[in-house]
Formats: sequence, C-alpha cells, structure tokens
Amino acid sequence: MRWSFLAESGIAEDTIAGFHCRFDNLLCSHERVFVVKRSGVREKFCRTGSVAHDWTASIQRHAQLDVFPQLAHQRFRFYFAVCCLHESGAKHGEIASPRREVPSRRSGMTAMQPGEQRDEVEMLSLMLLIRRFEERASQQYQAQKIGGFCHLYIGQEAVVTGAVAAVRDDDYIITAYRDHAHALARSTSANACMAELFGKATGCSRGLGGSMHFFDRNNHMYGGHAIVAAHVPLAVGMAFAIKYRGEDRVTLCFFCDGAINQGAFHEALNLAALYKLPIVFICENNLFAMGTSVKRSTSLKQIVDRAEGYDIPGEIVDGMNFREVRDKIAEIVDSIRKESHPAFLEVRTYRYRGHSMSDPASYRTKEELEKYRLDDPITRLRAQLTREGKLTNEQFDLLDKRAKETVLAAVKFAEKSPQLPIEKLFDYTYVDGGVAAGASPAKSDESAARTAAISKERR
Repeated sequence: MRWSFLAESGIAEDTIAGFHCRFDNLLCSHERVFVVKRSGVREKFCRTGSVAHDWTASIQRHAQLDVFPQLAHQRFRFYFAVCCLHESGAKHGEIASPRREVPSRRSGMTAMQPGEQRDEVEMLSLMLLIRRFEERASQQYQAQKIGGFCHLYIGQEAVVTGAVAAVRDDDYIITAYRDHAHALARSTSANACMAELFGKATGCSRGLGGSMHFFDRNNHMYGGHAIVAAHVPLAVGMAFAIKYRGEDRVTLCFFCDGAINQGAFHEALNLAALYKLPIVFICENNLFAMGTSVKRSTSLKQIVDRAEGYDIPGEIVDGMNFREVRDKIAEIVDSIRKESHPAFLEVRTYRYRGHSMSDPASYRTKEELEKYRLDDPITRLRAQLTREGKLTNEQFDLLDKRAKETVLAAVKFAEKSPQLPIEKLFDYTYVDGGVAAGASPAKSDESAARTAAISKERR
C-alpha cells in the first residue's frame, strides 16, 4: 500500500492519534501526567518531515523520560520503530496528515558548526567535576576547614557549562558570589580553587578572597563578587573596553534574580543599551524563592520584561538542559560578534542546596526537591549521550571516578599548602602595598611619604 493512499485515507492521522493516546497512558502509569503539558510535546509527534533521531530525542527530552531507567527498554523499542517508519517513508514519500499543519523546525545551533562544538562528553565530565567539587566543599566546610560564607552550585551545572561551551576561551566571564563552578569551567585548577576555599597562599586569589572572590585573569574569569549586583556595572565596563578596542570578544555576566531589584543593575542595562555593548546578561534564576516555595511564573516573566524595557532582547531557556543553554547562548553570541549589541537571557534552573551552607532550605518540601531531582542536568545529558551511542555506562563511571579523584587530590593539596604570611595580608589593600596595620615600619614610612607627596602635588 502506498504512502500517499495512507495519507489520503486518514489512516496516517489515526496512527498519529494512536501514538498520542499510548504516550499519554504511559505517562499516566508513571505518575508523570504533568509533563504532557510542557510546550511542544504533542506537536513534535507531527514533525514527520524531520530526521527521526532529532525529533524523537527531543520528544523524550521534553517529556522528562530520560530520568526513568526502568523505561529504557520501552523507549528503545519506540525509537527503533519510529526510525524504521521514517526510513521507509523516505523511500516512498513523506506521510503528511491532510488536516494537520506540520510546524516548521526551529534552527538549532547557529553560532558554531559541528566541527567547532566542544565535545559533549568532555562537557559532561566538567559537570561531574563541578558537582563533586561542591560536594567535597560542603564536607570540608562542615569539618570547619573552610571559613566564612560558602555558596554551592549543585543542580545548576548545565548553566555555566553550556555557556562556556558556546564561547571562546578569550571571552570574558564575571559572576557573583556563587563562583566555584565558573572558575572550574574556565579551566582554573581544582587545586587552586580548593586552596582558595582553605585560605591558602596557593589559591586562585592567593587565599585572600575565599569562596566568594575566585579570580583567574589568565583564564579571563574576573570574579567572584560578594555584593549583589555590584559586578554588573563592572561587566558593562569590560564590554565597553571590548568595543573601544575593536575586538570581537563577548562578556558573559552571570547573576541571580536578586540582582534585578538593585539600582546598579538598571544603570548597567541602560549603559549597555545606549552604547550597544557586546554583553550577555545571564540571570541564573532558581525556581524557588528564599523563604517560600511558590509558583512564580508571573514574576519570572517580569524579569525578561525589565530587560526589554531597555530595548535589550530577552529570552527564557531551560537551565537544566545543557544543550538548550549552549545552543541559545551560541546563537546570541554569534549575533553579537556580527553586530555589537547587548542581550538578556533568563536561565530557569533549580539548585538542590540552600542559599548558602548556613541555609537548611526548610522553606521547601521534600516532595518538591525530589521532583526536581528527577530532572537532574547531569542525569539528563548522560541519558542523551547514552541513547545516541556517544557514551557507555562504563565510560560514565570512569568520568565520575576521575572527578572524585581530582577533587580528593585538591583537598590534600589545599591541606598541605602554606598559609599566606601575615606580612602579605595587606599587600593588595592598596596598589603600592600595605599601610598601617600589618606593614613594617619602613614600608609604613615609605607609604606615608608617597601619600604626602601626592597630596602636595594636588594642592
């Protein structure tokens, strides 16, 4: 029987409707009815002109089936059947439902060709390194080997990993106080990061910054800033320098939704829009509020609206999806390199730990946390790569083992590293070295003489 006859007779449409019904029943049986409501799931069944691998993988991703290992066998049979259907259809002509309009495919990654993309297994390895580093940091903090504040990134790994996968190594990155992952993503060694947490001289900021002030100029990672939204104007200044020098670099500025209500944030956006600066404002927005666990779809939309109020284009992406973050940032960065302009990206994610180590996160329920753990960004990317034949379970276990070994070695390195000498404590308070407390009498006299000379010149 020819494919054209099937289409005209309505059998094809009935078949697709049958797929809908069976798919719904499958979800109901696993108490995941809510995922059917996610935008685009049903429509993707009608993409009969798409390559089978692409659209079936997309369906599974949006339906959150990747986190159910017990469904692996059913998924494989479904995937195999669809592939056969499309291979046969390619020979005889595509099936087109006479009463359904086939939606156009959204373009995927536009900024980088496949040969330029960073290896996804490598990026998964980076996500594992970040996760294991943060877990070990939590352990060392509880053992009182790390002092001060400590903010973890567990659950948000896909955001910064997707971002660095979409840009060049010479592009600028600046962030707020939750900065461990950003330093690791920018190739700062785990040894230097852990030593900084321990306050040791071998740390990436020589032990003077601690958890909230990671810094690595060689890898173009410019903080680590503790005051909410204070680094956003600095990011604008970096973007202005790029444009002033005529470079094709881009600045990525990460911050949380708490920065949106700060005046510095709005001043920065105003300047970025006025001078059309090459900067991407990336709001790492958690899907729960401190103190309350509520649905915030309306307030979340207002974040993008505020950016658009400055004539800065804004979009929302799934921060638990590495590929979606990477592709969208790559698309934006490609546009900026062609013609300088600012852009705003709200990345909706879910952090599995509290605001800081001192926050027990008692304001959210165990059921809410477990629901979002099913959408773990590492589990999702692992399932995608495994399904596509790019990763085996043995390879994943090896990557995880290496990440754990690297972090454990970093702890030992930090423990054995020397403390910063007391006489060095004030070296970076002022450009020319320490004054007053902590400085030797000779250095204090020299500094006082320089200060007096400068004052005399100003008169």
